[in-house]
Amino acid sequence: MESIYLPLAIDANKQPLNIEKQMAIALVRATGREVKIKSGQLIGWPLTLVKNEKNGGYIIFDQTMNITTKLQFTILQNYDRTLSTLQNSKNEAEILALLKSFKWHATKGYEEMTFRGLVNNDITPILSTGSPQLPVSILQKEASQFDLDTLLQDLNLREKAITDNILIIESVISKVTTIITILKGKRAEERKQIEDKYDQLISAKKEELKHKMLETKKKLESELSSESKRLYDKLADIEVLIAKTEIDKEAGLVSEKDLEALALTKVKYINEINSSITNIKNKYKNEVRNLASEINLLNQQKQKELEDINNKIIELDNLLQNVVNQLSSIKRACEEELNKLKGMYKRAPYLDEKVDVIVPFLLVKDFADRAIAIGTQVYKYKKSFFGFFKKEPHDIAENFMDLNEFVQILESKYSQNMADNLKQLKRDLDKGLEELYDEGWNVRRRIEEYYI
Repeated sequence: MESIYLPLAIDANKQPLNIEKQMAIALVRATGREVKIKSGQLIGWPLTLVKNEKNGGYIIFDQTMNITTKLQFTILQNYDRTLSTLQNSKNEAEILALLKSFKWHATKGYEEMTFRGLVNNDITPILSTGSPQLPVSILQKEASQFDLDTLLQDLNLREKAITDNILIIESVISKVTTIITILKGKRAEERKQIEDKYDQLISAKKEELKHKMLETKKKLESELSSESKRLYDKLADIEVLIAKTEIDKEAGLVSEKDLEALALTKVKYINEINSSITNIKNKYKNEVRNLASEINLLNQQKQKELEDINNKIIELDNLLQNVVNQLSSIKRACEEELNKLKGMYKRAPYLDEKVDVIVPFLLVKDFADRAIAIGTQVYKYKKSFFGFFKKEPHDIAENFMDLNEFVQILESKYSQNMADNLKQLKRDLDKGLEELYDEGWNVRRRIEEYYI
């Protein structure tokens, strides 16, 4: 299977530059205006992209086995024993106590898993840009087919394990919901029993009140009519006596004081009449009021008991929400783990099930034995309006993507015994450097000028 070579330098439109210019830009980017090097090597890092049949994405496998990816995964607690207790217990107090006290969000901890050869860096931005083959020295491939198969198997098994964890959590949520729903159903039945009980009592009292009012009105009418007739007849006698006394007064037979005494007697008697009538009314009012009070009391008792039941139902709702929130937090963590794992599969513009890719780097060692590795660059071409104004080389390009993990490994591991292959490319490099100079960059134009 032929390898696809990626570019070391591209233009602003993500198109590869000619080979000479790519190499020259990388060299200038590594050395700037004055830095000189002891040695330099164009290196090709071999990667293999393997398609996932389920999602169509590719994992990126490091054939050198230098790169590893570590991911952390949740270890769930065992919910079976707690759920069994909840489902088999007949004691509601015990069920509620366990639901409230159990730490649903707790886990057994976390497991860190190392995936050897798995590249997490997203190099997909450059995959759609092929390049003429650069004269790179390809790093030694350390991976076997067994290593690749093991990685794929580990990824699939871990994806299944996370999916199973999510299903377990969903099942626990469903079972807890069922348990609490049953308890709520019992509370709802109790509420209906309370409503039925008090509705019957209140209905009977209202019927009793209805009959009592009819009976009371008849009695009130009879007693009030009889008593009023008797009382007002006597009041008429007093009025007659007062009238006669007024005549006697006119005749000088009685004094004003005698007349005032009779008037006072009349006032007292009228008060007695009013008091007697009021007493009769109050007697019958009290009989009705007592029944009405009993109805009000029954309504109050009904509302209190219903409020108690409703509060218990609200408590169950809150309890369920609390449990679901705890479990959902673990579920979200598992979903994040699953998304992170699926994120290892990158979209690539290929159709083949398996693709070998060579990622180019320039590795140099400067005069102070400092290793510098350069990955894919974006050339910052700017036309110079005046040929005698040259642009500084430090601004010639910038990193196209994050390749720090590759860069660090190259600088630490491969710089010790690196073989120089730049001098062999003198003609191509000189041509590329000359082209950069002509485009207005203040660069050294001969490869010899970059060496000590």
